[in-house]
Amino acid sequence: MKANTMTTWSRLAPFAAAATLALAGLGAHATPVVVDVAGAQSRNLLGETGNTVWLIDIGARAAVNALDWDVLLEAFSPSLLSELQVSFGSSSGLDQLTLQPGFGDDASGSGRYSGTLDLTGFGIAAGDDGLLRIEFSELYKDLSTTVADGQWLGGTLTFDVSTSAVPEPGSAALALLGLLGLGAAAVHRRRQTR
Repeated sequence: MKANTMTTWSRLAPFAAAATLALAGLGAHATPVVVDVAGAQSRNLLGETGNTVWLIDIGARAAVNALDWDVLLEAFSPSLLSELQVSFGSSSGLDQLTLQPGFGDDASGSGRYSGTLDLTGFGIAAGDDGLLRIEFSELYKDLSTTVADGQWLGGTLTFDVSTSAVPEPGSAALALLGLLGLGAAAVHRRRQTR
């Protein structure tokens, strides 16, 4: 009897492995989230009132893996293009990462900037609310707090976001049980044909 049970389990092992792989395939899914920046204003220093702040739903606990940008900026004199910045992170605002697309361009006027940044090591992610907080601000305040130092004329920020679709334990157990049942039926059919 023991040998027969071991033979049955050895025949079911491939089905159990297939079930495990199927459940693992429900894991992370990468999705681009494209944000049109046209009209955003960099008015004050990071965290101060008056800045353009957007909350974008990217999914609960979704991780931000990369950022691509292609933006057209305008800095109003005496402000500089290198001072316009965008910060992003969870809606709490405690884990913000800041990007200055025009870094090193110490002139007023307009300029187009593009690039890519790998964020996998930074741990930027949405919280349970699923919101990514994006704030457009100034590195240095040149003008009055009621006047914007610069404006984002156009372009996009594209966030590479991965969400983890974790099945509920009951659903995972039912899926595994169903696959094991299919495996047992296949073994039973093989025995009948012998």
